[in-house]
Amino acid sequence: MSCTRPKTYMSPFQSRLVLAAVLLALPIRLPSQGFLLVPDSAQRARARALCGPLAEDSLVLDPMWPHAGDLVSQNFNLLDLPKLLPTRIVAEYPRQLRKRGIQGTVLVTAIIDTTGHIEATNVKVVATPHADFLPAVLSYLDQVRFSPGRVHEHRVRVCTIIQVPFSIRQR
Repeated sequence: MSCTRPKTYMSPFQSRLVLAAVLLALPIRLPSQGFLLVPDSAQRARARALCGPLAEDSLVLDPMWPHAGDLVSQNFNLLDLPKLLPTRIVAEYPRQLRKRGIQGTVLVTAIIDTTGHIEATNVKVVATPHADFLPAVLSYLDQVRFSPGRVHEHRVRVCTIIQVPFSIRQR
């Protein structure tokens, strides 16, 4: 004779697990945590608009989450940020803009992949002083390399904002 439990029965361990899951899902600061579990909604909205769905948008009860290759924003709490690797490459200043004295900083969002390259199809212009800077910026981003972003020693894709300054030096 075997004893089977009804489907609605929860063991004490299961009920504690459900309670823990509910507490983790609440956007409150717990004494043992140094950060808020739910990121600022304005930051998430901006990042989502620029990069699409991000790994931190969903709650996963996996201590090794996000996984290798997941897309995270540069503001993700556990992220080791990608760093620009040393290079002699510079963005080529467009001649017509230099002659006319037009200068400024081009802001783009880009996704740095797990190898440290910029995903060319995911570069989006946030702001530019002149549209003629864009070919130089895209060429520059195609050539530079970054160290990959890491979470839990896993390489992840990182949505980040990159500034490319163009200034005319006075001699």
